[in-house]
Amino acid sequence: MLTASCGLAQEPWRSALYPEDWTPSFRDAQGRFLHDFSYAGYERGEVPVPDVAGRIVDVVAEFQADPSGASDSTAQIQAALDAVGSSGGGVVYLPAGLYRVAPRGNDAFALWMKYDHVVLRGAGAGVTFLHNSTAAMRGKEIIRVAPLGGGTWTTVIANSTVTIVEDYPEPTLQLKVRDTASLKAGDWILVRSDASNEFIAEHQMTNWWTPARQTGPIFYRQVVAVDADARVITLDAPTRYALRMRDNARVYKTRAQVQGVGLEDFSIGGTESVLSGFGEEDYSTQGTGAYEVHGAHAVAFRQALFGWMRRVTTFQPEGNARGYHLVSNGVLLNQTRGITVEDSTFEKPQYRGGGGNGYGFTLSGNENLLRNLTAVAQRHSFDFKSMAGSGNVIASCRSVNPSLASDYHMHLSMANLWDNVSLNGDYADATVRPYGTPDYHGVTTTQSVFWNTEGVRYMTGRAYLINSQQFGWGYVIGTRGNASAVRTAPYAFRYTSPVVSSVDTAPEDFVEGVGSGDRLEPWSLYEDQLARRLAR
Repeated sequence: MLTASCGLAQEPWRSALYPEDWTPSFRDAQGRFLHDFSYAGYERGEVPVPDVAGRIVDVVAEFQADPSGASDSTAQIQAALDAVGSSGGGVVYLPAGLYRVAPRGNDAFALWMKYDHVVLRGAGAGVTFLHNSTAAMRGKEIIRVAPLGGGTWTTVIANSTVTIVEDYPEPTLQLKVRDTASLKAGDWILVRSDASNEFIAEHQMTNWWTPARQTGPIFYRQVVAVDADARVITLDAPTRYALRMRDNARVYKTRAQVQGVGLEDFSIGGTESVLSGFGEEDYSTQGTGAYEVHGAHAVAFRQALFGWMRRVTTFQPEGNARGYHLVSNGVLLNQTRGITVEDSTFEKPQYRGGGGNGYGFTLSGNENLLRNLTAVAQRHSFDFKSMAGSGNVIASCRSVNPSLASDYHMHLSMANLWDNVSLNGDYADATVRPYGTPDYHGVTTTQSVFWNTEGVRYMTGRAYLINSQQFGWGYVIGTRGNASAVRTAPYAFRYTSPVVSSVDTAPEDFVEGVGSGDRLEPWSLYEDQLARRLAR
């Protein structure tokens, strides 16, 4: 149904799913529950993002970078990053000024932060400027944060796989495994199961998804305790979806993530393309501007652990006559765990066409925290992709005038929280997407929560703030503002072409407090859950 504000609530109220004595084990009579989202962000939110002191290297004084922007400083900044990183970490400092960088040779990045515990710090947003001076950025990144050794979460270290010997249909901090001889406290592991044919059928995605292209649920976790006698391991954060022996549930070790990398206190921008051709599908046509900039990112965290980006803004480089700040995408978190991105504003990408362009902030990792961010004039302001995208929190963020919805984009990004997100000319979309190749995007999320969402203004042509048609149960709890209606009527349809399939998102997602979010207690679910966990 489409539910609009009734405007009658006058007293503070609590969700039926979040009583005053809530614990993570709480379930209502229908089995509905809210995940404990408090593990999101740097070091699980247990310590603040650090103000790193110690070794500070000035790239101008020590590496002769040019703060006037007259000459390229890529080599000098990269040399400083590598020198600091290879010697154990520290801060690479960019004094006030403009620094010109660009990918060199066949590099797919301008700057690569590949060592642990390195911070790239400017003198402040609007004071230190990092200018990527080429529009030839197809598939490239201005700043890449990724480990030197490469690999992905599906890269398995030989002889490290241990099977899980019980089904776990709900979140758990403990797993019973075949044996624990190869595991010890402190180990980082992947906990996962496959998108088997049975898993795919269970999610009504037969003929839409294929086991070869879908990872299945996948969680990057640390072992905090091992009980060898009981063959039980304890994890540092709960799992986020069902793990079944049917689907080859298992744990294994993978290559190390790059850890403790920070970006802070500068502005970043990119030279716009002067070519023509920025239509929806022009990204596949050589010679067009869309082709030149397709798939570019300003910042990409890949296989990164417990890092951060804060107080970073985009800017319009001199010479960008049409006012653009970036050529395509903003920030990507791909197969990351515990990254905090906060107090930043990303605006005005040049290309907002098909194929994955013009996205503000994209989440494809576990337990990351986006907080106090603003996305302006993107294609999608905030976006989730893949079964690796779980346990993430978007808190106190703003979206302004995107061309399409902030959304769950593809392939079941489960159990994420939108907490006090403000949408101005935007709406949040959590539904079935019969698009994409070679696998359809399909059911995009389950068990995700929209908590206390503010609607400043509806997107043109949309009479609702949230469209929630999740697989299984989804949750819309509290909306407020001038545009507070929600749509949750189950989505049911049948296809005969190009594949035979049928999808039905019943039961209808859980909804309460439409138009009454300004009296919802607690105001922030994430903050309240974190306080409860730290007090336990």
